[in-house]
Amino acid sequence: MLGDYKPYFQQHYKVYHGVADLYAYFIEKGISLIKTKGIFGIIVSNKWMRANYGEPLRNWMKRQQIIRIIDFGDLSVFQDATTYPCILILSKLNPREIFLVTKASTLKFPSLDEYVRDNQYQVNQKTLSDKGWALTDQRTYKLLQKIISKGIPLGEYIKGNFYRGVTTGFNKAFIIDEKTRDKLKREAPRSSELIKPYITGREIKRYCALECKKFLIFTRRGVDIEKYPAIKKYLLQYKKKLTPRPNGLQSSKWEGRKPGNYKWYEIQDSTDYYEEFDKPKIIFTEISTKGQFTYDNEKNYCDATAYIMASNDKYLLGILNSKLCTYVFSKISSRIRGNFLRWKSQYVRQIPIKNIDLSKTTQKNQHDKMVKLVDKILELNKKKHSIPASSKRDKIEREIKITDEKIDELVYELYGITEEERKIKEEA
Repeated sequence: MLGDYKPYFQQHYKVYHGVADLYAYFIEKGISLIKTKGIFGIIVSNKWMRANYGEPLRNWMKRQQIIRIIDFGDLSVFQDATTYPCILILSKLNPREIFLVTKASTLKFPSLDEYVRDNQYQVNQKTLSDKGWALTDQRTYKLLQKIISKGIPLGEYIKGNFYRGVTTGFNKAFIIDEKTRDKLKREAPRSSELIKPYITGREIKRYCALECKKFLIFTRRGVDIEKYPAIKKYLLQYKKKLTPRPNGLQSSKWEGRKPGNYKWYEIQDSTDYYEEFDKPKIIFTEISTKGQFTYDNEKNYCDATAYIMASNDKYLLGILNSKLCTYVFSKISSRIRGNFLRWKSQYVRQIPIKNIDLSKTTQKNQHDKMVKLVDKILELNKKKHSIPASSKRDKIEREIKITDEKIDELVYELYGITEEERKIKEEA
């Protein structure tokens, strides 16, 4: 098992990280084996460029001579395998300021050599951040630095109040439909105290009201199940699958959930921040091609494919759903098959948010204008989903599009983006 070798890797490799993939050690070992003027090449996953575990590898690699990186993104280079490959070509000579990068957008080329030469650009090694490599050309790098300089990281803006959705450990028991909810409430009215409206990540759309179709039996840690007899009776049918595995017992010999300090009828994860779900908040899905943020004041809980921010800031919501935000985020986030971005908190918290000084008239006006536009688009989306397809609905959709464009224009204004800089973004 890989874990058995961790103490050895930690002692002998500069690229060590507790959850690093084996290829990190192969890369460092490969460089150590070549001659002084030798060249080392390898095909590996590109995940090290953005992942937390790749930080030691990135730091180490900046002290080597990077000759070329060819990134295939999520292209299907290897049949029957979901991989995200890149080609690394390195030398153990002193680092150079510039190295060459090609980002492949297709596999339909007669010659890889020709494709690489025709699509390569230069990257300045000094511009690479330890937190993640974007591998952008100099024009894009300068634009990103300008945008970053105009704001503060989202994590700082909202004081770190990111929370992931609920992990039950066995959704079949804890996620119920409306019919089951009503039955439990009829049997024992107090059951409603533990039954929460429940949303999955795929149901979250930008600026749209959340339509609850399922419910969560939220038996958090410390709940007195004897006060909720109907829920206890319902969960008993799943007790074998819900019971946490005793420490030391092999998982293959256990039908229940993973080991933990929770009772059989309780949600698997502690979710100590559960009160935040009951407050007005911004909620967003983890996997999407663009920002899918919306405002929720209906006390919805969500699954582990979504996140919430303990904030009711509609000015912030407008920025997060803007085209400029998605552009910046595309340079921060990792990607998966289908060109989807991973809107995980470790990446989202890096988004630069333009802070507003409400004591300054111009900035206050911008802030108030944003809030007004966001309120309008939220209301328009609510109206759209309340009526069937018709000319009236088409009109609302046109209004939504116009309002969305006005929000984008305001965001460009907030960050001081010029027409030339917009072209750079559009080209990307």
